[in-house]
Amino acid sequence: MPSPRWLALLLAVLLTGCGKPHPVDAHPALWRVADKDTTIWLFGSIHALPPGVRWQTPALAHAIAAADTLILEVLPADAEAARDEFLSVAQRDGLPPLRARVAAADRGLLDRGVARAGLAPQSLDRLKTWAAALTIGAAAGRQEAASAADGVEPVLTARFAGRAIGALETRAGQFAAFDRLPAASQRFLLLQAAAEARDPARGYARLLTAWATGDAAALAATLDPLRRDPAIMTALVTGRNARWASAITRRMARPGRVFLAVGAGHLVGGDSVVAMLRARGLQVTRVE
Repeated sequence: MPSPRWLALLLAVLLTGCGKPHPVDAHPALWRVADKDTTIWLFGSIHALPPGVRWQTPALAHAIAAADTLILEVLPADAEAARDEFLSVAQRDGLPPLRARVAAADRGLLDRGVARAGLAPQSLDRLKTWAAALTIGAAAGRQEAASAADGVEPVLTARFAGRAIGALETRAGQFAAFDRLPAASQRFLLLQAAAEARDPARGYARLLTAWATGDAAALAATLDPLRRDPAIMTALVTGRNARWASAITRRMARPGRVFLAVGAGHLVGGDSVVAMLRARGLQVTRVE
């Protein structure tokens, strides 16, 4: 959301650990949809975390232990292979310098965001605009000591060793969704990333606080900037939510116990997966 939050899609690819641990007991949200022979737990994940975040509450631990299948947004992949896959789509020769792709009035914001994220401006010039936006967002998360190695997905993958693991999407499909965005939408993402990098309280730190406290309203509010661009919302949030709600509805027709983890922003708000499932007549209960 992108994952939830649009930046979350790439955090797991680009972030490496740094900084000091921030020990905290988190209580992220968990929902359950069930009928007489099928249970699906819906967990809003965050793809990169500072070290020391303890998020496996008793309710989560029970759901993880009880499920026979784990479903993620994308299947786990070697970090180097995932990075190579990203770069194969994200880079293109002959692009204008990144600063030249935004209005003169916005270049100061872009410069400050790139600097605050700890990046060299020229390192972004070969990236497509959407990819530069994701790279700035990922680097800003790294400044907050966030690491993919400490994120939710590696822990879940390890916990489900020996059990079935599936995915809703492919990594290539996720990158393609960004790549198809109109140029204006890509510029919007770029400037939003720069603004959030310049002010961490508006970016990763805000997302982390909302997730750790299980605050559904605050999580939904992290998507508010994207609502100003309908193309982004459709491609990265609501369109995917609709496809995932359909997949969950189909899965409810078969017996079993599934633990499904997607970016936290996809499970909150009026256009979320949870809301869409309820609109289809399924009973979805928040259990954490």
